[in-house]
Amino acid sequence: MVICLSHLGFRYSGNKVSDEIFASQSENIDLIIGGHTHTFFDKPLVYKNKIGDDVLVNQVGWSGIILGRLDFEFSKSKNKNLRKSHTVVIGKKTRE
Repeated sequence: MVICLSHLGFRYSGNKVSDEIFASQSENIDLIIGGHTHTFFDKPLVYKNKIGDDVLVNQVGWSGIILGRLDFEFSKSKNKNLRKSHTVVIGKKTRE
């Protein structure tokens, strides 16, 4: 599994390189975990790369407000499969 940690940004108007464009023009990347545009996704978006394989793109905002978790399953019959994804909202810790 090939994971790209990106700071390109998710999407822009025009042809500025972004995670979205990079995913569609790649060949061997399975997952792009992005930043820069501080986009909040509830779950990863799926794009087709230039050879027709799935590329997942995910961002979970900024400043650690939300954390993302992606659970993958690996097997001989199916190389990799996203089994579960979810976000965890980090709240302010209070004293009791």
